[in-house]
Amino acid sequence: MTNVYGYARVSTRSQNYETQIEMITQFCKMKEFTLVKIYADKASGKDTDRDEYQQMMKTLESNPQSISVVITTKIDRVGRSIRDLLKFVDTLNAKEIGFVAIQNSIDTTIKEGRLFLYIMGALSEYEREVILERTETGRKRYLAKGGKLGKPKIKLHVDEIKRLDAEGVPKAEIARRMRVSVPTIYDRLGWKEKIP
Repeated sequence: MTNVYGYARVSTRSQNYETQIEMITQFCKMKEFTLVKIYADKASGKDTDRDEYQQMMKTLESNPQSISVVITTKIDRVGRSIRDLLKFVDTLNAKEIGFVAIQNSIDTTIKEGRLFLYIMGALSEYEREVILERTETGRKRYLAKGGKLGKPKIKLHVDEIKRLDAEGVPKAEIARRMRVSVPTIYDRLGWKEKIP
């Protein structure tokens, strides 16, 4: 009997991991594995500080359920950096626990699977670095052409603000009417003195 854990992860709260859970469940049925539990996180994969992931790793330290394999749908569900991925696999290997990534056809219980994992992990990290580099290049090009980052300046009727101010309407009331913050009103009036 082969006892296994499943691990699923999505990046945001609006996403769900039902498809991953179904894939892991069906894979275990096909392989006749006993699926003891599926740990699932809604968190970024950029680091391993995830509640369910940490709980799974802590449980595997003593391995009370004699888990033989950890199964996930893709290697990037475990981690997006090659360092985190290899640390994960090395931790499992030290406890003689295999790792399977279904869609990547990776199975570290065999030597070919371990080799393929290292290659795929390196390629995944390389792809991520290329994307980050392209994003940074695009940002610099945008700024060089006069683009500005951040939220656009709110369009307000400055003459109306000045009229209300001249009538003695409190800045907080003007801000409420214009649906902006008090500092924005001071900014439009060009006040240099300290904002109360």
